[in-house]
Amino acid sequence: MRHSSFLRRALMLLYGTVLLFTVLIIGIYNIISPRLFAQNKIDDLIPKGQIIAGYIESTLRGEITTAYLVPLIGRSTSQWEATVWVVDAQGDTLIRTQQTDGRRVGKLPNKLAQSMLPEVLAGNVATHIGSQEDLDSSAGSPLSSGSSSDVLDALDQSDEAESSEEVISGSLVAVAVPITFFGEVVGAVFMAQSMTEVMSGMQALSNAITFSLLLVALLLLPVAGFFASMMSRPLAKMRSVALTMAGGDLTVRADDRRPDEFGELGGALNYLSSELGATISSLQMEQSRLRSLINGLSEGIIAVGANGSTTLINPAVYSLLNLDPSVTDVRAAAPNVFAMFDEALSTGQSVRQTIWRGSTALRISVSPLMDAQEQITGCVGIVSDVTSAERLEQTRRDYVANVSHELRTPLTAMRALLEPLRDGLIKTEEQRQQTYNIVLRETMRLSRLVSDMLELSRLQSGKASLARSVFSPTPLLSLIRETYSAYAEDYQQTFVYDVPDSLPDVTGNPDRTQQVLVALLDNAFKYSSEGGTVTLSAVIEPDVVRVTVRDTGIGIGPEDLPHVFDRFYKADKAHHSRGTGLGLAIAYEIMQQLGETLSVTSELGQGSAFTFTLHLAQSGVRAPACVS
Repeated sequence: MRHSSFLRRALMLLYGTVLLFTVLIIGIYNIISPRLFAQNKIDDLIPKGQIIAGYIESTLRGEITTAYLVPLIGRSTSQWEATVWVVDAQGDTLIRTQQTDGRRVGKLPNKLAQSMLPEVLAGNVATHIGSQEDLDSSAGSPLSSGSSSDVLDALDQSDEAESSEEVISGSLVAVAVPITFFGEVVGAVFMAQSMTEVMSGMQALSNAITFSLLLVALLLLPVAGFFASMMSRPLAKMRSVALTMAGGDLTVRADDRRPDEFGELGGALNYLSSELGATISSLQMEQSRLRSLINGLSEGIIAVGANGSTTLINPAVYSLLNLDPSVTDVRAAAPNVFAMFDEALSTGQSVRQTIWRGSTALRISVSPLMDAQEQITGCVGIVSDVTSAERLEQTRRDYVANVSHELRTPLTAMRALLEPLRDGLIKTEEQRQQTYNIVLRETMRLSRLVSDMLELSRLQSGKASLARSVFSPTPLLSLIRETYSAYAEDYQQTFVYDVPDSLPDVTGNPDRTQQVLVALLDNAFKYSSEGGTVTLSAVIEPDVVRVTVRDTGIGIGPEDLPHVFDRFYKADKAHHSRGTGLGLAIAYEIMQQLGETLSVTSELGQGSAFTFTLHLAQSGVRAPACVS
């Protein structure tokens, strides 16, 4: 349909050009042809007038009789193809064509005589083309209507005929030729013909030319259609190629083998396709790299348009916001996040905020995008997981608060005892000794706290000595059994020793292993009430010996379980329980540095179980041989 439309337009253009050319030719011909025909008529009449003037001269010399002259002048205009007048020097008509179109011809029109005769009497040939009203009747001297001259008096055959102005009206062609006799102009021969008669022959020619041009235009129609089709076919093919390229298929090529402009256009189109394909390929590669980079970021990237619609979301957003990847309406799933984008779009200012989604802290930074006219075109937001930083900051605050609390308690007690002692309020020796014992106990407590803090700091900084060696855990566990069996009797608790008689050698640090066991057992006995049971057991597995300390104490709640090994952490938030809260943190750090694991399972009101591993000597260890 498009091809035929183009062909139709091309055909109409070509054929319209031919028709316009035809009309212009006919119009120009109709404008200039009358003048050309009139001039040709004048060129034809002048020799005829000179012939008639010769006849008159012959008659004046007596060579031709007057009776013979009249037939020579003509009885009708058909003889000379014009009306003929012979006039004397005063413009009086002597001889004339007898009739034209069945009507008699009168005297020479005064306007012709008055306008043209002066020039003829001067010995020149006078001509006129156009209407009789265009003649200058005032030219020359006034002409007399009196009798003829003596020379031409014998030729006078005038009579009272009807006016020639009724015979020849409108535009005409006139020629006046002088009649000379012995070198003197004695009269003139006027010849005139109506333009209608002059153009009668031209009309047939004009009709023939018009018909010929229209016929040629009609015959050119199929030729024009053929050439229009030849022109439109390659253009239609190139249009099809261009549309295919616009659709994304840049492998299609136009025909560039033609030696004309269409071939050059096809070559240019192919070059454009090649360059465009290379550019698009490069852009796609860069886009793929950028998409991979954005999708690989751990930070979430969200981009929205000026109307608030989401244009880009990378996979990290779903993970950080804890959303199902199949969710399509992220705005509805996280309205508090997208409220920041709406604020940035409305104010044009950056918005930064830290929000919590469950146990995850997210820092969201939203910045508006501006165009060259400072108009907001959208926003880009970055979502970062700052849970570790927030927890680290919280741990720092808790650490300072816990250290302050743990140091304040013994210092307050010591101050409360030393001030009465200084003021002499304690009178007896027994009271002084009791005060000294309390101060000493608080000082030792303070010393233990400082020592534990230093120990934990050395372990975490890697400065503590944790050399490993192969040892047998059986003697170590047996020593622990002897020590805590008596301890359990003092606190009216039951200590169960469930360890095989012989354990394989393990790789580790025996002193640090004993320190971990002491911390775990002290903690078990501390949080078990009277009548409770503390169990020390060991199980041999393919690669490790798994040692467990289990109690029947108060247990640990689910919300406290992940923080058991944190520094100064106590399930008792008021810190009324004994201890510094660093024992489990130190034990956990020791196991980590030795390449072992320390874990806990507990149920509130049912007790807790702490388990650590000791790698068998033949299986090796995961950590380096020595950490110092």
